[in-house]
Amino acid sequence: MSEPDDTEDFGLRAFEDLKNTVQKSNKAYSDVAGKLPALAKQLVALDAKSTGAAQRVEEAAQAVTSYIKTDRRTLLITCGFGAIALVFCAAFLGDIKGSRTGYAQGLAEGQQETKQRDTLAEWAVSSPSGHLAYEMDKVGQIQAFGMCRIEGYKVRTDQKGTWCVSTSGSGLEWPLARP
Repeated sequence: MSEPDDTEDFGLRAFEDLKNTVQKSNKAYSDVAGKLPALAKQLVALDAKSTGAAQRVEEAAQAVTSYIKTDRRTLLITCGFGAIALVFCAAFLGDIKGSRTGYAQGLAEGQQETKQRDTLAEWAVSSPSGHLAYEMDKVGQIQAFGMCRIEGYKVRTDQKGTWCVSTSGSGLEWPLARP
């Protein structure tokens, strides 16, 4: 038997590194997914608190306007300051609630992207096509193949899509993905 050369060792190390990366990604995803219910509960509790605070501000404003009945000028001034205070409170609470909503949405999108990357990494590690694609990429052939930059081939567009076809008319044809 012949001993494996450095190229095979490098490939095995690269695949082992990829396997370790996939395992770390899975663990990180599991850690984050385990924290989501607690974060959701915290967001719900904070939403309830901000709603309660807004209700208390509204009740206070109503109480102030009910006590002021005699002086029109005082009433106008008080209402003006009350309105300004309500606007600032509403803006502050809206900003807080909006920030938390954006955080939750960003977290969900990040998790979706992580799942997609994990799926792609799993395909690359566990399928013969993934191994072939990895080897082709190492020597720079994936870009040429995907963009139809191979000698003797040209790009053709028809009703069915964009294709890479042989200039001689015989040979392989394959569809090109849009960038």
